[in-house]
Amino acid sequence: MRVSTALFTLACALGLASAGVINLPFNFAPAPATIEECGPDTDLLKIEYVNLNPNPPLRGTDLTIDAKGFLSSPILQGATIDVVVKVGVVKLLTKTFDFCEESVKIDKECPVAAGEQTLQHTVELPKEIPPGKYTVNIKVRNPSPAEGVPGQEVTCLVARAQFGV
Repeated sequence: MRVSTALFTLACALGLASAGVINLPFNFAPAPATIEECGPDTDLLKIEYVNLNPNPPLRGTDLTIDAKGFLSSPILQGATIDVVVKVGVVKLLTKTFDFCEESVKIDKECPVAAGEQTLQHTVELPKEIPPGKYTVNIKVRNPSPAEGVPGQEVTCLVARAQFGV
């Protein structure tokens, strides 16, 4: 089973949150969580679907991500994941991760070949998630072909969730 970059990135963000690397709430309630593509039509990954179970996710429970998409070009060694996490308008985290280093955490190989991509991954959401409206922006880029030239964008995702009191 191959992983799509965007879906993998979302799983990484959720996994990092649950592992304490991003020690922030990622438990959405009462409204369902939303995940939207935010990149241009030239992005390498086209998402067919992303399902969260349960949705809305609940504190202290497992969240399963089931997703499918199509990758038009490979994700290369050296690809990066840029993550920005906000609560309301307050930026809590801005961090860049190495795609290949993160992919092993969910048992996925890197580089990722072009073609149909699927992902099913479960993360444990902590009970200690504080209330608030959360936005997670995720961009995945292949490595730069030359200094000063940005790498091609694989995907851009925005995940939104609200945790109640």
